[in-house]
Amino acid sequence: MPNDKEEGMFPARQITEILGGRKRLGRSVSSLDDFDALVREGFPWAAASHAKKVLSISDVDFASMLEMSPRTLARKKKEQSRLNLVFSDRLFRLIRIVSFASDVLEGLNHALSWLNEAQVGLGGRVPMDLIRTEAGAREVEQLLGRLEYGVVS
Repeated sequence: MPNDKEEGMFPARQITEILGGRKRLGRSVSSLDDFDALVREGFPWAAASHAKKVLSISDVDFASMLEMSPRTLARKKKEQSRLNLVFSDRLFRLIRIVSFASDVLEGLNHALSWLNEAQVGLGGRVPMDLIRTEAGAREVEQLLGRLEYGVVS
């Protein structure tokens, strides 16, 4: 069985941990297929809430990262309901990039700091702003890849 890096993904274990593990996800998740199924089903609110806590961001910032209105976030929180496919996919992208940054920068705190600061290799843009879109997320991944392999950016 190929490992996470060979599948073109960052460590499933770390992504799962940021989302609160089996307890909050409601099942074991260890492959891209597992994540795909869970995204399509919708992440449970408990997993989203755990990720928000790990990322140390406010409700307003979390809603903004998911391109969700604060009112929708408040409703999901109150109802403890699942996120839909679109919001789940955005959350997965966010956590995937955070996980990769954590791996490259050797720690979650370093990663969160780096992701929230303007980066020369991104033309002075802030990675967290870029990862709101798939194209921007790819730019951030490419820069992290260069950093991982010691290419000056």
